[in-house]
Amino acid sequence: MSRYSDLQEEYFPNLETYTLAITRAHGKNHPETFKVHELFNKIEAKSQAKEDVSSEYQEIRKLTDNYKIPTDACPTMEKTYNFLSELDQAYSTEK
Repeated sequence: MSRYSDLQEEYFPNLETYTLAITRAHGKNHPETFKVHELFNKIEAKSQAKEDVSSEYQEIRKLTDNYKIPTDACPTMEKTYNFLSELDQAYSTEK
C-alpha cells in the first residue's frame, strides 16, 4: 500500500466526524469550515472511485491558508487541518 492509502485508512473515518464537528464549533467565526467539510466529502467519494482529487486538496489549501491553524481553534480543528495537510502532502507526492 502507498503512504496515501495508509493515511486514508487511518484518517478518513475520523475526518468524517471531525469535518462536521468543526462546522458546528467554529462555523460562525470560520465559515470556510463548511466548504472544508463539503470538499472532504468529495475527496472521500472520489477516492473510492479512484478519481483524481488534486483540485479538492488545492481548494482546501486556499480556504485554510495552507492548513494554518486559527488561534481560536479547538483540538479537533487542529487535528482536522493536520490530518488533511498530511493527506494532501502524501497525495501530491504520489501524483
